[in-house]
Amino acid sequence: MLMKRNLLLPFVILALFGLLLWSPWVTQETARQRTEQALLDAWLNVADGCGVDCNGCGAIQAQRVPFGMLVTLEYGCGMIPADTSEYHERTLIFVSTLGTVHGIPKP
Repeated sequence: MLMKRNLLLPFVILALFGLLLWSPWVTQETARQRTEQALLDAWLNVADGCGVDCNGCGAIQAQRVPFGMLVTLEYGCGMIPADTSEYHERTLIFVSTLGTVHGIPKP
């Protein structure tokens, strides 16, 4: 009985690791929503801060990577002369297996 348990434990650990590596519960839509909301939350109380209320802004691409998603976020900051992409900024944001967002530009 002890031998069976010793053989089963590594397989269970490997399966859990594989599941965390793949993280199927973090979908592209979930990662995009969390990224946009994290940016808005970070700049909430900053007058004339950054946001995604511009043409073409928001989470524009999401790609699955080990342990989460990489999201390309386009956003605008401050008073921009015109709402064109040349005045927007882009950054890569990581959304982890646990749903936490890393790499958000902060004030």
